[in-house]
Amino acid sequence: MEGVGIYALLLVAICTGWLLGRSGSRSIKAPPRLTRDISHEYFAGLNYLVNDEPDEAIDTFIKALEVNGETVETHLALGALLRRRGKVDKAIKVHQALLARPGLETRLADGARLQLAKDYISGGLLDRAERLLKELAQGESQGKWEALTLLVSIYQLEKEWLPAITCTEELLTHSAFRRDAEWNARAVHYHCELAERLLVEGQLSEARRKLRKGAEFQRHHLRGSLLTARLEHESGNYNAAIRECRRIAEHSPRFFTQLLDLMAASYSKLGQDGEFIKFLNGFIDKRADPVALQLMSRLIAETEGVGRAIQYLRRHLVAQPSLATAAQLLEFEAESKQFDSAMLSDIEKIREVLLTHQANQLGFQCSYCGYEARQLHWLCPGCHRWDSIQPKLENGR
Repeated sequence: MEGVGIYALLLVAICTGWLLGRSGSRSIKAPPRLTRDISHEYFAGLNYLVNDEPDEAIDTFIKALEVNGETVETHLALGALLRRRGKVDKAIKVHQALLARPGLETRLADGARLQLAKDYISGGLLDRAERLLKELAQGESQGKWEALTLLVSIYQLEKEWLPAITCTEELLTHSAFRRDAEWNARAVHYHCELAERLLVEGQLSEARRKLRKGAEFQRHHLRGSLLTARLEHESGNYNAAIRECRRIAEHSPRFFTQLLDLMAASYSKLGQDGEFIKFLNGFIDKRADPVALQLMSRLIAETEGVGRAIQYLRRHLVAQPSLATAAQLLEFEAESKQFDSAMLSDIEKIREVLLTHQANQLGFQCSYCGYEARQLHWLCPGCHRWDSIQPKLENGR
């Protein structure tokens, strides 16, 4: 019976609150009829629980539970329970009723505002949630820090990066957040979002300023480094772009394919294509990346001929087999024209099968929730975590 334990505890809390309310006001006797009505509500709620009808039980408890100083926290728990069960409209009513109560203790009022803001977020009423959270964030209560985290989540959802940065920077003044690597990484990403937009608009100096500001929160962050390499290339600083690319290749080799084109273009601008081939060959010797292998084999085919490229791929296919290498080898075998038309047709069909299977294996996957994607997302669309999506490796490599 799902959640019976929770509802039983809720029932105990309600009964306790009611008894405390009665003992706290012994001088004022409750009318017998009222007492009978309340007792009837409790027994009715208990009956709903026993019959596995939690929604009806909750409705009954709401009617039975009088709001007083002893039961406010029970109301807060009840509202949170309603929200988790998807009864957002009822949760809003519970928390609004609490806030409407005169003389509510500041700590409890802040708790009710936080819960109401969460109700609004769950219901998609982000503007109302933002107003409540801003009030809390401007105060000095303990709820201020949770309010700031919720504000950041709203701004992130709406892609309002400047206010997201403002709230995150304030959070990072608190020791509990300042030492949190995830929150520091968030600050980097928010600056990167702005820098990426500025790069598209051609505002290179401003983009550089945003990237440097982001680096203050976490040095050599992968996304910041990739954008820095792109910025240096677009600024004509090709040597700086190459240095950044080489550093990324050393420390984050799984993301090397994200900068291959940029690196090749920077070497080409300097007239150092041979140096790029030398670096690429050294990288492949350490790590047989399928995309890097394909690029290297094409460069060999262009400069030394298809036959030399076939030998190169055969050697790597023996050392570390992969679908991508096999598919590329078949493509060059077909180009070599050493087979009759029937054999060439068979080769092409096999190659198509390999490429299809490879496409299903490669891509990106969230290490936390398992979300799969064809392109890189810095923020997982599934679990909404930053930096959790990684390149998938062929055959588990």
